Amino acid sequence: MKRRHLIDPDSKEQLLLFILKGCQKYGWRLEDWVILDNHYHLMLESPENVDSLSRFINAIHRFTSIWIRKNKAVEATKKIFHNYWDSCISYERSYFARKNYIYFNPVKHGYVSHPRDYPFGSYSYRYQKYSEELEDLQYKYPCDRINVRDDF
Repeated sequence: MKRRHLIDPDSKEQLLLFILKGCQKYGWRLEDWVILDNHYHLMLESPENVDSLSRFINAIHRFTSIWIRKNKAVEATKKIFHNYWDSCISYERSYFARKNYIYFNPVKHGYVSHPRDYPFGSYSYRYQKYSEELEDLQYKYPCDRINVRDDF
């Protein structure tokens, strides 16, 4: 079932806040992100010791779930987050294609026709200063062959 626990702006903003706090606590650097109604994508730069990733994601999910249950009247028995996948990207082409995948995820799921119009992703912020670079990136590194399961 596609549960949309992040459907309202407050929930999306809280998730982003917990992501930023987790980055600070665990030493990860947030590069790009998008938060949709029932899932999110992050592009992170890892610290030297990557062993903290599961604790980092666990903290994000735990605190966001507590907030949603408290503020959005979701039953305590309902699971908010079900899992996560991570990938270590080591090729430039893959890196930029995945950035485009994150940027264009709201378009893929029908939220907007262009990612600059979606306020809950890093693209709209970057577009204000780097529109030409982002358009070049889209052309040079298409994301149509990225195989990520996100049809929840």
